[in-house]
Amino acid sequence: MKNKNITINQSIINKINAKENFTYSINKSLRYVVGYTNLFTGKNPSLEYVNIYDDILKLNTKFDAIGGWTDPNTNIYYVDYSKTFEDVFEALNVARQNNQLAIYDTLENKTIKLIK
Repeated sequence: MKNKNITINQSIINKINAKENFTYSINKSLRYVVGYTNLFTGKNPSLEYVNIYDDILKLNTKFDAIGGWTDPNTNIYYVDYSKTFEDVFEALNVARQNNQLAIYDTLENKTIKLIK
């Protein structure tokens, strides 16, 4: 009988290939999620994300989370390692320093866009 359990890593890869919006906690995560290191930017990760297995099978534990989201205005999909913060102002400042478009509020389940 085959093992039908899907690993967390495979679940993350499936979400990326399907361009799903998601956040997966690697370490203890706080309320506000800020993209910190970009792993992929493009329109079709299932065809274009060539390092997906290297990146996902060896999750970098110095970050709090990994996540993916699609910008609804451009249909560009992003996969980022993220840091998390409890304070919204600290999260916004770090996001600005890292040229992020938005942060994510896990409690309110909403994206907070940065004003340029």
